[in-house]
Amino acid sequence: MRSAAKQGNATPLIVVIVVASLIGIGILVTSERCDEHILILFALGLPAALLVLRALYISSFRFRILISQLRWWHMLWLLMFLSGLVFRIRDTETIQQNPIDSWALYRMGLMTVIGAVLVIRLAMKKTDWLSSLLGGSLGLLTGYAAVAIVSSLWSLYPAWTLYKSLEYLIDLALIAAILASVRSVSDIKSLFDWTWVLVALLTASAWVGALLLPDIGLRRDVGLLGVQLAGAIPAMETNHVGELGAILGIVALNRLIFMRDKAFYVVLFMAAMITLVFAQSRSPITGFLIAVPLMLFAAGRIGPIALTAILIFSVTTLTSFTDIFWEFFLRGQNEVQFSSLSGRTEGWVLGWELFKRSPLLGFGAYAGGRFAVLTELGKNFSASEWSSVLNTWLEIMIGVGLLGLVFVAAAFIRTWVNLLSSAFSSPTASLTHCLAVESIGVLALISVRSMFTTEIFWHPPLTFFLVMGYGEFLYRLHKRSRRREAVFAARTLPTV
Repeated sequence: MRSAAKQGNATPLIVVIVVASLIGIGILVTSERCDEHILILFALGLPAALLVLRALYISSFRFRILISQLRWWHMLWLLMFLSGLVFRIRDTETIQQNPIDSWALYRMGLMTVIGAVLVIRLAMKKTDWLSSLLGGSLGLLTGYAAVAIVSSLWSLYPAWTLYKSLEYLIDLALIAAILASVRSVSDIKSLFDWTWVLVALLTASAWVGALLLPDIGLRRDVGLLGVQLAGAIPAMETNHVGELGAILGIVALNRLIFMRDKAFYVVLFMAAMITLVFAQSRSPITGFLIAVPLMLFAAGRIGPIALTAILIFSVTTLTSFTDIFWEFFLRGQNEVQFSSLSGRTEGWVLGWELFKRSPLLGFGAYAGGRFAVLTELGKNFSASEWSSVLNTWLEIMIGVGLLGLVFVAAAFIRTWVNLLSSAFSSPTASLTHCLAVESIGVLALISVRSMFTTEIFWHPPLTFFLVMGYGEFLYRLHKRSRRREAVFAARTLPTV
């Protein structure tokens, strides 16, 4: 055992020596043939290469540990993730003409497998996810799902509303089953790590698509950089790619705060920031910039907050960084395009007018925005490719009115309360605290993005369900602990 450990510890050192020697030889050989710029790149590439090698070495061990922790619910989580991948984009008219194509069958098949497994486990009394589904934040979202299903009775497109609502209910049942199955914070951390692996792979697919299919994966002549990263296979909008980069950046930053071995997360953070920048997506950047100080505050890192504030003040006042950043943020748009949020405000105005016609019940979950607002917008510009009005709260109000909005808003607020109370009450630097801070960062990003997307209630709500589920897990854990303490105190009371 000891010899194996020594050999394992020596392996990265040997790799580092070999790589450093090869790079050094390369510099010596080319020094008389290349100019100083290439020599600088070699010099900068040396530490970067060593850092990446160490990060890959560490990640291989962590990945093997994660694989050993996988359970049946990790596999269903993977199926839910896969069912949300988009391999073709259809407009509203195409959906109405041919609602079920081959890719729709693929998605429906995966969701059927998830639902069947959950029903079988419930029937065999292996996982009592039904009681978990009806309590706390999950119970509130189940209330929304029930309203959404009933709204198919008056929906503009009843079949669409019914399917999308049942799909969301299956998603809820899965996270309920997971919460009914996990027994410790370490168990639920494996779900965090599994989710981040999937997010990282999806992010990597965007870069692979940019290399292999640049006409699809890269949008030309956009903004300060001239290119904008999108997803080719699977298809992803630039905003989605930017959100993936922001999520990985938040995770990497949080792990840098709490974890000892930082090499892997330094590399991950750098890759995430490059992705975020090249996606040139404004709402993920804004969400990330809001999430970082919230995370530092929740982690009790007041010093870094003050240092960051000083650096930002110095950079913005003493350099031209503000002008460069604003030019980057405008993304080549004029004032009219920027103020309309790339055309979103036109959809919001139409959506608000539609909501006022039926404020209590709406026009059918998932149908009001797409088959009323977007049909009208599609006559004018590229909004025909949108799948919603790109605003969580307005989309819910159009679909199920104020009746459904109450449930989602209550679950959203409860999630914030659960995570914040846990972050400030759990022992500093504990695993519970680390994941709470991480969840706060991701939820802050989701909160900003909810004004421009529909992730919270749109399939698959992977990251929101992850942080919402963790907040609910901590609440239930605290509730059980309080109950045990009360029982113990009652048993130890002196008798008269």
